[in-house]
Amino acid sequence: MKAILALSAAAIALAGCSYSSHGPASNRSIERAGLVASGDVDATGSAEYAGMFVDAGGDIERDLSLSGANVVSDARVGGNLNIEGARIRFTGSVEGDTEVAGATMMLDGRFGGRLEVLGARATIKGDVLGPLDAMGARFNLEGRFAQPVEVYGTNGDNRSGRVVISGRLEQGGVICASRVDFRRGASVDGALTVIAEERPDWEGNFEFEALGYRNCEDISDRRI
Repeated sequence: MKAILALSAAAIALAGCSYSSHGPASNRSIERAGLVASGDVDATGSAEYAGMFVDAGGDIERDLSLSGANVVSDARVGGNLNIEGARIRFTGSVEGDTEVAGATMMLDGRFGGRLEVLGARATIKGDVLGPLDAMGARFNLEGRFAQPVEVYGTNGDNRSGRVVISGRLEQGGVICASRVDFRRGASVDGALTVIAEERPDWEGNFEFEALGYRNCEDISDRRI
């Protein structure tokens, strides 16, 4: 028994893991932190995970915050979601707004409010029911976007990235990138403006504007 307890203590120390909950039962918030911060939780309040490796699941009635080098989550969030990480995968659902910042992202869930994405590469699937605001080097838009999108490509060397569309843009929007490609399955309803170096080879519904000597980050700044 003592050997088992010693091994358990060593594992906890190596992971540097801590767990805490606070607040009344009707609004109980949960925090997990350590080298590995993982596990499913049922929180009547908010939840926060922080670690090198984060794996979060369960039901959170209010807000969820995740930060780590590698972040994976299939949680169901009743409030807002905030994720910061190098590599991110989210496959859950969010009733409120979502903010995601990372290097590589796979977002394949249900996003009820505004979705804001900042990063190098992102693939966005699932259902985005609120507006999409995105800025990064490369985006794959594969989901259903129920509100207007604003996507601006930038890769840090004064070029304007790439956007690939194979999903459904139900309310159009603005997409700016050095290159914009439409793939099989893409559909656009509503007014969509595409700003790129060359007009995309696609016969669907969109307005084209040549990027010229501008870059998309500057265009985004002027639209704010």
